[in-house]
This record gives sequence, structure tokens and C-alpha cells, in this order.
Amino acid sequence: MAVSKKLLSLCLAFLLVLSISRANIVTIDVLEAKNLIQTGYIYLDVRTVEEFVKGHVDAAKIINIPYMLDTPKGKVKNPYFLKEVSSAYKKKVHLIVGCKTGVRSQHATSDLLADGFKNVKDMGGGYVEWVRNKFPVITMVDLLG
Repeated sequence: MAVSKKLLSLCLAFLLVLSISRANIVTIDVLEAKNLIQTGYIYLDVRTVEEFVKGHVDAAKIINIPYMLDTPKGKVKNPYFLKEVSSAYKKKVHLIVGCKTGVRSQHATSDLLADGFKNVKDMGGGYVEWVRNKFPVITMVDLLG
């Protein structure tokens, strides 16, 4: 019985830490993201390069830094993600983080906030929701023109 109480305590502690780390994440919908992009926010697309090239949010200030990388063993977290973002931007920059559906961007946003970035917002619903709302995108067809 003592082992199960200890396990329960560890699980509760883990959930508490997880909820605290997620507590500071601000998730906005795609309409608010679109409006903020138009005011100068930088859109950080954390999808893979392959996903990004197929189509991405049409934004004046956009960068693709994958949060996850495809490997022969499956997807793994990009070990250089924070270093790459920090190399590109100062911690006070205004970022909107987006991915395909909103899962990777939430994790990336959490990591960025924990690393000291202050003005970071997660775009809920991701690129799928952006497209569903018929907001402007850039595709390979546009680029090859």
C-alpha cells in the first residue's frame, strides 16, 4: 500500500508541475493571430520543413524553425529549437507560434516561455484552422508562380 501512495504522490506532483508550466501559455484563435500578424508580430511556424514548404501562413514576418524533426526512428524534439529561436530573435520579441493543429505549438510556446521569452502566444487550431477560415496562405504553386 505504501508504494501505491508514493506513486500517487509522484503522479500528483507531476500533474501539478505540468499544470503550472502550462498556466502561462496564452492561446489565441486564428482571427486574433491574423490581426496581430498584421500589426507586426512575427509568426514562428514550428512544423517540419516539409510541412512548411507545402503551404504556410501568409505573413510579412515569418520564420520556420521545426520543434520536432523526422528521423528514421520517428519524430523527435529538435534539440536545437531554443538555440535557433534565440539566435534569430531577442527574448522581448512578439511571437505567435503555430503548427499544424496546435499541439506542437503549445509545447514550443511552453519551452519558449520557460527559456525567458515574454511575448509569446500560441495559435490554437494551427494551420488547419487558418486554412479552414480561408485566411491567406503561401503554397508551392505561389512560390513557383
